[in-house]
Amino acid sequence: MKIASFEDANQTLAEIAKREAFIARKEAEMNEKINKLKEKFEEATKQTKTERDMLVKELEAFAMLNKSAFAKHRNVKLTWGEIGFRTTPPKVHQLNRKYSVKTSIELIKKIFSGKYIRTKEEIDKEHILADYASEELTDDKLAAIGLKVDQEEKFTYKIDWEKLENEVKVKAKSQK
Repeated sequence: MKIASFEDANQTLAEIAKREAFIARKEAEMNEKINKLKEKFEEATKQTKTERDMLVKELEAFAMLNKSAFAKHRNVKLTWGEIGFRTTPPKVHQLNRKYSVKTSIELIKKIFSGKYIRTKEEIDKEHILADYASEELTDDKLAAIGLKVDQEEKFTYKIDWEKLENEVKVKAKSQK
C-alpha cells in the first residue's frame, strides 16, 4: 500500500491499530495460558519443593554439626555431589538504627579526620574494609561511628547430575 495522502495515512493507522489489537488479544490469551500453566506447575511441585527444602535444611544442619570436616577444604565431595560452606565478601553496614549514614559521616569526620569519607560525602567502605582486614580498625572503633563489618558464611550444595543420571540408568537396566 502506497501512502499518497493524509487520508491514506489515516487508513494505514487504522490498519496498524487492527493488527496491534489482534496482537494484544493474542498476547493476552497467551499470558492467560502461561499463567494457568504456571499455576498447575506450582501446584504440582509445591509438595516436592517443600520436601526438598526440608532435606536441604537437614543437610545444612548435618554440615553445621560436622563443621570441623570443612576446616581444611570448604567443600566435601560425596558420591552424588558436594556440600560445603562459602564465605561472602565482607560488607560495611550501619550498626543499628540509632546511626544514619549522615551521623556516621559526621562521626568519621570528627574521629578519623574524614579518612573514610569519599569526596562525594559517602562512606568509603572499601577503605574501611581494607583497614579492618589489616586490623587498623576494630569493631569498637567502628561501633563508635555507628558502623559494623558484617560477613556471612552461607551453606551451599551442588548435585552431580551426570553421576545421578548414570546411576538411574544402571538401576533401570538391572531391574529388567
